[in-house]
Amino acid sequence: MHKLHIGSHVRSMRETPLTLSTLAALVQDPDIEWKLVDGSIEEIPLEENADLVGISAITGTANSAYRIADHYRSRNIPVVLGGIHVTLIPSEAARHADAIVVGMAEQTWPRLICDFKAGRMKKTYVEPPLETDILENIPIPRWDLMRRNGYMMPNVVQATRGCKRTCDFCTVPAIWPKYYKRPVSDVINDIKSLPGNRFVFNDVSLVDDREYAKELFTALKPLKKKWGGLTTIEIAGDHELLSLMEESGCIYLLIGFESINCENLRQIYKGFNHVGNYSVAMETLHSHNISVQGCFVFGLDQDDRSVFASTVQHINELKIDIPRYSLYTPYPGTMLFKRLLGEDRILSFNWDDYDTMHVVIKPAQMTPFELYDGFKWAYKETFRLKNAVRRLRLPVENSVINMLGNLAYRTFVRRLYNEKRFSTPYSIEAPGEAPLPGQVIYKELKACPV
Repeated sequence: MHKLHIGSHVRSMRETPLTLSTLAALVQDPDIEWKLVDGSIEEIPLEENADLVGISAITGTANSAYRIADHYRSRNIPVVLGGIHVTLIPSEAARHADAIVVGMAEQTWPRLICDFKAGRMKKTYVEPPLETDILENIPIPRWDLMRRNGYMMPNVVQATRGCKRTCDFCTVPAIWPKYYKRPVSDVINDIKSLPGNRFVFNDVSLVDDREYAKELFTALKPLKKKWGGLTTIEIAGDHELLSLMEESGCIYLLIGFESINCENLRQIYKGFNHVGNYSVAMETLHSHNISVQGCFVFGLDQDDRSVFASTVQHINELKIDIPRYSLYTPYPGTMLFKRLLGEDRILSFNWDDYDTMHVVIKPAQMTPFELYDGFKWAYKETFRLKNAVRRLRLPVENSVINMLGNLAYRTFVRRLYNEKRFSTPYSIEAPGEAPLPGQVIYKELKACPV
């Protein structure tokens, strides 16, 4: 959903990913030549003559990752699989790889490379638990190996990892059981190494440790750079920290509102969001010159067919700068997955559908087709030009960025209605005769939910 096609050039509307460039930086070996490819914006070089191929996959790209892995292995090139999906379902991934990496990779990846060079690579590498919550000795990513002009935001930094919340649809608690922090001095060095005046934190929840956040933002102020990141809506009630964020250069926040229904929020373990405070929160954030990308989820158990129109109305009234919708998706490893698997409400185990753009569950109060039609309608209505202009605040420093964001989503709406991959809500059957990986492992999941 976050792509712009300009002729043959593909540009991602998202930030540059950190995974591959960090993995390359973790191994300081002059004998190794790295080639990094982001399959979301580049062609995969399937005929590349490599000694070793490493693939990182999220659930929505797992099938593609497995096909690529199988291809390289058919050419007798060993493959390592890692990433979120591999950590969630390692037994599935192991069927398509010579080795898998489970969990974080700062310690295991250099050891795997050393083992590979010595001809003793193991089948499984599991990151040992850290004794503290401090992430040290993470090198500056190898930005020189990435096609940075393929991203709308090329400058990316990570200060923390994990989240202290336990929202039922989120994989973060399953991936990172603790809230980890990098030394502030390391983060500042990363930021200083970046060109330009703007960057983004890709942290899931940047301000979960308030004292750490204060130290970080205080250290940011002398750099005089502009930045964005992710927080919960609770930040609007912390005036001291919010003022410090503004002073340090914050101009953009992504916030998960999720729903305008209090019972929905309680059921997904996000009761700390208070619908009655949404309006005051938006006014407060705007008063600090911070733009908001507000995320909402459709298909929650209290949602009926009226949710689409009422949500769009609320978004326009709240003047959320760049709204975004997703569909309630039970990723493996989450509390939601376990619950809906037990209730027999998961419609598809085709991981291609797990992009929050397809209905993969039986909604509680509407049909899957009603949910999907309402989801598309909400996107179309929200990004009508009159509504985008209605939400635009002038004059503000980043109003141009807000409008460009809305125009980009208008482009996505056209794809949503016209592209074949979005023509049906979900795909239960596997293409061709071979079953999909998610369907192969379904019986194992049903017998012992992940």
